[in-house]
Amino acid sequence: MRILILGQCYAPENVSAAVLITELATDLARRGHQVTVVTGAPSYPYGRVFKGYRNRFYADESLDGVRVIRTWSYISPSTRILPRLLHYGTYSVTAFHGGLLAGRPDVILSYSPPLPLGLTAWLLSRIWRAPWVLQLEDLYPDAAIAAGVMTNQRVIGFFRAIELFQYKHSQRISVISENFRRNLLGKGVPDSKIKVIPIWADPDAVHPMQKENGFRQKCGLNDKFVVMYAGNIGLTSCLEDVLHAAVILKERNDIQFVIVGEGVKKDTLIAEMQERRLTNIQFLPYQPRELFAEMLAASDINLVTLNAGAALSSLPSKIFNVMASARPVLAVTPPGSDVMQIVEAAGCGWNVPPESPEKLAAAILHLKAQEPQLIQMGRNGRSCLEKNYARSHCIDEYETLFTSLCTTVR
Repeated sequence: MRILILGQCYAPENVSAAVLITELATDLARRGHQVTVVTGAPSYPYGRVFKGYRNRFYADESLDGVRVIRTWSYISPSTRILPRLLHYGTYSVTAFHGGLLAGRPDVILSYSPPLPLGLTAWLLSRIWRAPWVLQLEDLYPDAAIAAGVMTNQRVIGFFRAIELFQYKHSQRISVISENFRRNLLGKGVPDSKIKVIPIWADPDAVHPMQKENGFRQKCGLNDKFVVMYAGNIGLTSCLEDVLHAAVILKERNDIQFVIVGEGVKKDTLIAEMQERRLTNIQFLPYQPRELFAEMLAASDINLVTLNAGAALSSLPSKIFNVMASARPVLAVTPPGSDVMQIVEAAGCGWNVPPESPEKLAAAILHLKAQEPQLIQMGRNGRSCLEKNYARSHCIDEYETLFTSLCTTVR
């Protein structure tokens, strides 16, 4: 089967959704499929092209059996909305050229965000007469509205029209959660068109390790109760709650907050940390992928946070890696969110509502006193991950979906 994947970032050393795209493509290639990915030069999250790559109009290479076509896009370190829109828009346009040069596929998969990439996939599906699967990692424009990035009603109406156009013209829509499925049903999408395939983690790559390890030593965390957040420090991450909880617990020298990652809110949070002279919280950049499992293992509790507005349009993938590491989850999300439902169903952690730093601080103190319970929560999460969210299981679901489309849609 010839599979064409359109995704914004593809590089083995990348983070977030790029890791999932890479793993999906390489696993399908290992199963004997001809996989081509049309992507851009890797630049997330710093807005700079990674070392060893160039932002060319067109480049063609092979990585782990996958043909990778890279096309030009506008890349800037700015976190303002216009440069980001230019980045998404230019990639979506040049990806059409890359998709033409990729040759005729049997099936096309496109990732959203960016939202305009779906229009590229639709055009290619018409030209190549190939079925198109729309993969929703976040619900746009819902997520942008929830983050406060998109407020103009005309702009919202424009992007809403693009969203509904894609739902109508794609042959299948793959969503990552039941809340996403219900969202689409509420917008009139037939249930028969929707397939729920969750985000995954690789239990062989992220596995339980000793808590007292090199990462703890390097970061001065020995003899500390470590509350860690690892991921995007974005507009919906509500890490203000975490910082304010650190203020409440600043006299507890045995508790240390560690925030690992990058994002538009990082500088603001660091400035507030410095203004308040907090010593119980430290910020670190994204860590190399080979240190990822050790980093997660160094924590006592891992935070998964999402503000109330984004709870039904986003699902942080970090929760699955935390579960794979057999560490408990402390979720800062509103009732009814996918994160809360996963935590409760798996018995792998604790949940507190957003905008309640006092409750968050109290939960941390409560969990610190329950070390045997924390160990069991971690084991529960690992067991649930292996059963429901393991990499091989989710790849099976994609392969079955693609095969069924190739035999029925033509």
